[in-house]
This record gives sequence, structure tokens and C-alpha cells, in this order.
Amino acid sequence: RVQANPSGEHQPGNVCTVWHKQVFSGDVRVEFETCVLDSTIDANNINFFLFYADPAGGSLFDSREGRADGAYARYHELNGYIFTFLNDRQEEGAPAEDGGPGARVRMRRCPGFSLLTETYAYHCRKNRVYHVEICKRGGDLRFSVDGKLLLEGYDEQPWKEGMLGLRTFQTDLWWDNIRVTRIGEGGN
Repeated sequence: RVQANPSGEHQPGNVCTVWHKQVFSGDVRVEFETCVLDSTIDANNINFFLFYADPAGGSLFDSREGRADGAYARYHELNGYIFTFLNDRQEEGAPAEDGGPGARVRMRRCPGFSLLTETYAYHCRKNRVYHVEICKRGGDLRFSVDGKLLLEGYDEQPWKEGMLGLRTFQTDLWWDNIRVTRIGEGGN
């Protein structure tokens, strides 16, 4: 459980990033469950970092002091992919299938924070357990929630290895049952 929800609506900070120390490589499928317990600003912010590494070749663990303030822009300078799944509070966002607030889903490549693809679909609500699946095969990237493919992207120069990270902003949530499996030639 990560508690990064501010007690007041206009408080700064309230972010958290949790890293898995193992470096993963190749074609992988990452699956996990997650549930937002509270978000004062209704962000319901769920981020996942895939294949994160220091462009200088050093360890993310060794360079962690440079990111101690948790500023999101510091992660934009590293190699990797950011998958973002959050509540859409913007008026132009598409409504969810059942008429409730929709979700905003993004896939970015770093360094540079380049948007690979984005959509407004499904929903990201409090007190609902979501099953998330992220697949990376070569330059093909997919993001699914509850068995629904929400994003497909392609990176011409894909990252081949790195760490996995969990991040949130002004949200109290949990992640569980995180599984990483290698994808074989047949897609398994």
C-alpha cells in the first residue's frame, strides 16, 4: 500500500515511486492488480515504469538521491516507458462506457517524455480492483485493463532492459500480485 494522498486539496508533493531492484530484459508480459483507495483531487493516479535505466549506465539505486524530491520531471530524464492510467477530470475526455467519468490512458517514452499514444477510455475509479496487463514484444507495446486492450504503441528504438517501478501522485492505493513473464515466440 502506498499512501500519497494529501490531507488537503491544495497541498504540494504527495508522490511516491517504488522500484523492483531486479533488471528485466527481452519480451515480457507484466500483470498486476491495483486499487485506488482515495484521492482528494480525484486523480486516481496509477503509473507504471517499464524498462527504466540510467542513460549514463549507472544504477538507479545509486542515483536515487538525485530524485529524492520525487519530481516527475526527474524520471523523464531516464530511459524507459511510462504507462499512466488515471481518472479523467477534463471536460473534453470521453465518458466511460457506463456514463460515469472516463479514464485517461497514456504511453510515453523517456528520456524526453515523448507521447507514443493516448486514449480516453474505460474508467479508473476508487475502491475498484483493476487487473492490468502490459506487454512488450520488440517495439510493440500494449496496455490492457480487465482484459480490454486500451492502448497499442510502437517504439522504433525499443528499450531492451531495465527496472520496473510503481508510481502515484496524490493518491492512496495498493498494487498486488505483480507477475513478470517472458513472452515466447508463440505469444506466451
